[in-house]
Amino acid sequence: MSTDNSQGKARRAGFTRNRIVIGLVAVAAVVASAFWFTGGGGSPSLAKATAEEGHFAVTTTTVGELAAVNSQPIPAPPGWNNKIISLIDEGSMVQPGEELARFDTDQLEKRVEERQAAYEGAMAELENQRVTNIKTLAEKKAALQRQELSLEKAKLQTESMKFESQSRQRQQELDLRRTELDLQEARDDLSAQTDISAAKLTEKEVNARKERLDLEESQENLAKMVVLAPDSGMVVYKKIWAQGSNRKIRVGDQVWNGSSLMELPELSAFLVNTWVNEVDIHKLALEQGCEVTIDALQDRTINGKVTRISPLARQEGEEKIKVFDVEILLDGDVTGLLPGMTAQCRIIHQELDAVTHVPLEAVFQEEDGPVVYGDGGQPHAVKLGPMGEDNVVIEDGVAPGDMLLLVRPDDKDGAGS
Repeated sequence: MSTDNSQGKARRAGFTRNRIVIGLVAVAAVVASAFWFTGGGGSPSLAKATAEEGHFAVTTTTVGELAAVNSQPIPAPPGWNNKIISLIDEGSMVQPGEELARFDTDQLEKRVEERQAAYEGAMAELENQRVTNIKTLAEKKAALQRQELSLEKAKLQTESMKFESQSRQRQQELDLRRTELDLQEARDDLSAQTDISAAKLTEKEVNARKERLDLEESQENLAKMVVLAPDSGMVVYKKIWAQGSNRKIRVGDQVWNGSSLMELPELSAFLVNTWVNEVDIHKLALEQGCEVTIDALQDRTINGKVTRISPLARQEGEEKIKVFDVEILLDGDVTGLLPGMTAQCRIIHQELDAVTHVPLEAVFQEEDGPVVYGDGGQPHAVKLGPMGEDNVVIEDGVAPGDMLLLVRPDDKDGAGS
């Protein structure tokens, strides 16, 4: 919603009308019921208005901005401070897969090259480990076979030493035992080397897999530097904080990962983002009706209702007035509406029938309470009822058709007292 100073001034003017004015001439505010006539000496008399009976509405008028109820957000690609180098025009109608934005890729291209080199290096190390494993295990297997042959030879020699001296037989038995131990050692060495080779190969495979995933991630991030439309719709830019202001994105901006660049709204349902001054928030309630007029379509009024009231106030405009954000859901024909259009909202808090009401300018706050001045200048104490933006209900003290002054009788210049 726009937060420019002109809207703030317009809203503050609306809030001022809600107060009972003491001695303020406001002929323009009640042109329909006030009139001038000529008194003694030809000088203009005081402005007057007639108390009326009929329908009365307690309302708050505010200005807002249209937004789609449902919208496909388009986030910025991964990375920090990605620079926009091209953007599709706002308001363009796009189809799925159509390019929306493009970002600078110099850093990512370098990253892809680095990850490609790292992956190729990891694959070379993996292949080298496979070759080394094959060679090492082949050597260990050959050593085992040699020990097996040595054992067979030692057994034969032991068999042939049956008729030799005991000392030679003893020596041969020791040789046989040593050969058996060597064979067991060769077997254990082969088993250990098999485990070591498998572990080294797994380590190289894990590293190669990691480098491949890093490379694929870098390649995917590079591809994401071209933002494509996920669905059909109309392009609406989002606002970002840049160069000291909250404004819509533009070419040359640097955006962070996850920042919302734009959206593709569905044009079948709309709401109004607006706000209400804190002095009026007590009147507001969910489901209250609203009459919405679109500035660009002055001949159409669309009904709506309040669907969200912010629980927290915020500051608005240069004067930092306290306001509450409000959402109004439109219920009616939304043909021709577009996101971002300015909407005038008349929120209806209460409606009364067959009540007497007068312009706010006809009521004055005196020491003893609120009064009105009759046509002859005589004061009448009144009991006030619900108050609108321009009029107030009189529950007692005024009858329909009574002529009332809009300034104090002693204030012929209209300056108030």
